[in-house]
Amino acid sequence: MTTYNPNPRRLRANLRRLHAQRRFFPTDRQREIYRALSPVSDQPDVSDASGLSLVGYGGAMGGGKTRALVELAIDAACLFPGNNILIARHNFTDLATTTMAELYRYCPDSLIKRRSQSPTHSVQLAAPGQSEPSTIHFRHLSDWTGLGSQQFGAVFIDEAGQVEAEAAQMLVTRLRHPAQPQPWFVAASNPYPGWFERWFVKRELPESALERAAVRLRFVPARIEDNPHLPDNYADTQRAILPPDWVDRFIDGRFDAFLGQIYPNFDPALHRWDGPLPEFSRFIGGLDFGAESLTGHFTAGVVAGLTAASAPCGPGVLIRLDEFEQRDPGVVQRVEQWMRRCRQRYGSVTWCADRSQSAWIGHLKGLGLPIRPSKGGPGSVHVGIARVQERLNPDNPRSFYLPTLTQFPLRMKEYRWRHQDAVRPTPRDRDDDLLDADRYLHELAEAARPWPAPMRIFSPRTDEIASDLRRRLYPNGALIPVPSHRNPFNHPLPRRGYQ
Repeated sequence: MTTYNPNPRRLRANLRRLHAQRRFFPTDRQREIYRALSPVSDQPDVSDASGLSLVGYGGAMGGGKTRALVELAIDAACLFPGNNILIARHNFTDLATTTMAELYRYCPDSLIKRRSQSPTHSVQLAAPGQSEPSTIHFRHLSDWTGLGSQQFGAVFIDEAGQVEAEAAQMLVTRLRHPAQPQPWFVAASNPYPGWFERWFVKRELPESALERAAVRLRFVPARIEDNPHLPDNYADTQRAILPPDWVDRFIDGRFDAFLGQIYPNFDPALHRWDGPLPEFSRFIGGLDFGAESLTGHFTAGVVAGLTAASAPCGPGVLIRLDEFEQRDPGVVQRVEQWMRRCRQRYGSVTWCADRSQSAWIGHLKGLGLPIRPSKGGPGSVHVGIARVQERLNPDNPRSFYLPTLTQFPLRMKEYRWRHQDAVRPTPRDRDDDLLDADRYLHELAEAARPWPAPMRIFSPRTDEIASDLRRRLYPNGALIPVPSHRNPFNHPLPRRGYQ
């Protein structure tokens, strides 16, 4: 009978026995994951197998990430009788055709005691002689609010770059099943910005707090050359076919190469305002209203000052002074309180909000707050992005943020196109609310700017070619209208006449 033993050396021995029974031979990289989950103390008689293990396995495609999650889930089911295990992904359709299919492919039929599709997809596994079967649940995380009453001994997230940070945080709180005294949290991801990168690659979680809580955090890079089951020419074939940025991320497994970034010129250091604040001529703000739920869009706001002519940096420089990004019941009252605090601190602030949210705009007008709807219209998102891009010009930056703004630089770096190769790509509609508010703010800044625009819109009748700077907006080179001081708010001009 295979049962849990708290001694990590015996735990590893049990794992090796289980792997031999089902003919699973981990790669060297996958063995690093097992070492992270069952650390061996310097003193053989002392067990340090208690406490949570957080493991991130991320990097190149074809590195064996999904297979590792599947084998780990089988191990957790057989090592800890009566365990409750979760295998999850953002969309269930993707989960069913990848991770779930992989588990049924490699799990021996002799271990499977029961499969169920109602009320949820699950499978019960038990090793020979195991007193009580363990259950592996398969579910999506697009709506994670129902996880609040669950208990798991191990959680495995595939393609963690697609999963919201709140879902991952909620799952960490669910790791308390008594069958597995040392819970496992293992996430696998290709290189994408988000919580996976912040937790495991950049290690932004407080190390001292993790140490006090006996939490072990480990990042294991996934590389193509670590997977002996791939064809010999797999990597060379992908390098010959894929564009360079795809090669950097998906073949070389680089987290510092960004695929489809909307604001590539944004530099958290260059655009951070660390000096004393100059004199401002006016204050402006942008708002985007979300939902009063834990899974809906954020309610977001940004307030900024436009420098006066007497400022050392010159007039019209935009400095973001404060931010608001929250979602849950009562968020409307809190954003109103935040707006009042901004008025008390800075004086009169003129606001701009999404014109489709007319009810909220009317409500704020009734409170005496100066607010106007955005211009909107076809192509307005791309024109707004162009306005932001223009001020981020690294040769002459005219847009900054204070160090007290923590969410703004994070959202700027993670903002990317949904399908960058489309004729007219659209931004990803997730965690973009703060940047939507920033775009509305730029409408007000455009109306007041005293400095000439470096980009021009040419008349469609002249057959003139737009500047190369205009081409940088779309990663595939497609052209769209760009704002200028002559045409700050109009809808995009007709595309005919552009090359």
